[in-house]
Amino acid sequence: MYKNTLYLIENHTNMHVGSGDANFGTVDRLIQRDAITSYPTIHASSLKGALKEYCEARHDKKEAPTFIAQTFGDEEYAGKIRFFDAWILAIPFRSNMQPYFACTSPRAIIHLLEMCELTGIELPEKAALQKAASYEGGEIAIEKGEAVIEEFKAKKETSIDFAALERYTGGPAALVPDKLFAELLKDLPVIARNQLENGESKNLWYEEVLPRKSRLFTLLSTPMYLNESDRKSL
Repeated sequence: MYKNTLYLIENHTNMHVGSGDANFGTVDRLIQRDAITSYPTIHASSLKGALKEYCEARHDKKEAPTFIAQTFGDEEYAGKIRFFDAWILAIPFRSNMQPYFACTSPRAIIHLLEMCELTGIELPEKAALQKAASYEGGEIAIEKGEAVIEEFKAKKETSIDFAALERYTGGPAALVPDKLFAELLKDLPVIARNQLENGESKNLWYEEVLPRKSRLFTLLSTPMYLNESDRKSL
């Protein structure tokens, strides 16, 4: 028996989780993307590796080897925690009304709802999310007024509970039609990186990043043990 838990991930700095691919153009290093939607994602193996490295650095040194091995797995143990990919839920885009809106789309919300339904997770504000997921308007929807997000018009939409939506997006929410959302996600920020040796440039490259304040969601499955000795073994 496993217990499934939903986690929201917000990056506080620009984030590059590399795909290992290049587009043979101006960008040398591309980020990971979902194979179906092409939305930015973090593959489960990358997320697991990052969390393992964090735990190795922070956990008590005497207990760390057993804890790390049983949690994440090694040659002797199968990892006790099951990791899922982290999927994009919201991403900041610039606006003339305020610095940015935390933009999401019906498809991104539907994915969140579907994954929680499949894993038995009951979402707070589920009805409000379902309403937002059914939005079929042709323009970007915001809570009040009119704005321009990137170069696209946004207008007030009274059918959406934006207060509920913002609990998931983490900022002033905007609901973007699926087709437009996919187009906006094609061209993410690109940052120049440079390796210096004795003050001299030796290696200049360009990498794609997911901008800070982006939000992703993921799930972790942890075992529900039947006896106390099993609990202590972790």
